[in-house]
Amino acid sequence: MDIRERATKVKLLLLDVDGVLTDGKLYYTPEGEEVKVFNVRDGLGIKLAQMAGIKVGVISGRKSMALINRLKELGIEEFHLGVQQKLSLLEDILSKHSISPSETAYIGDDYVDLPILKRVGFPVVVADSPDELKTYALYVTRAKGGEGAVREFIEYLLKLRGQWEEIIGQYYA
Repeated sequence: MDIRERATKVKLLLLDVDGVLTDGKLYYTPEGEEVKVFNVRDGLGIKLAQMAGIKVGVISGRKSMALINRLKELGIEEFHLGVQQKLSLLEDILSKHSISPSETAYIGDDYVDLPILKRVGFPVVVADSPDELKTYALYVTRAKGGEGAVREFIEYLLKLRGQWEEIIGQYYA
């Protein structure tokens, strides 16, 4: 199956958070509260994917109120935080939505993401991922995690699917 075929099959885009939606650095206030920095372009990319009919979800090994607030703001309902065994959760998510692995894209950045990257139909890693992970990806972003990598991939995906012009056209009206 070629890359365009794989792209047209995608119904679900799952994202890791730290190192994908963020730069992977941990920031804490003096009170010990975790702070996360998100790229607004990733947020618009997520909205564009949703407008194209792609469900977006998150699987993260960490929990924070900053993340929960951002996910709610983006309308992401399928999120799972504090997850260490991501692969078994993937199977639950796919079953819940009657989606197959071949209809799923996943963006990861590190070795904990490898089991999912090897399972989904459209595996993606960010530019600053370990080189070994890049060998498992159909697409490696030019942008690093937290620097618009999610938006970059979504734009690429929508162009492969032939949806980019239609979706983005509303901003030219």
